Amino acid sequence: MLNPYDEHQRLEVMLACCFKAVQLHFSHIAVRDIIWPPRDLFDAALARQIAIYILHVEFEVPRRRIVKMQARQRTSISFAIRKIDERLGCPVFAKAYSRMAAKAKDIFMQQLRKAAA
Repeated sequence: MLNPYDEHQRLEVMLACCFKAVQLHFSHIAVRDIIWPPRDLFDAALARQIAIYILHVEFEVPRRRIVKMQARQRTSISFAIRKIDERLGCPVFAKAYSRMAAKAKDIFMQQLRKAAA
């Protein structure tokens, strides 16, 4: 059960919500492949970049915290954020991103409500 006052738990739930929301859009990719994308699955790498971007922009998690949470290099996280920033210039991608971001926030709020009950 989520303790909303425990920062570590809250951040882990936020990350899980980002992965779940992105996986709902990329339904042909398993969550495990989004978390650690195989080299030959470019969709999985894009999905992971989107999840990282949602965590950083929508949930306002600092890049340094994401680096620790993801056990990745700082440059990988910066690259992911920069790539999604570039892609948001495309209206079709921006619309899909908005749906995924809204879904991630919705899933997170559901988790908070469950914790409060």
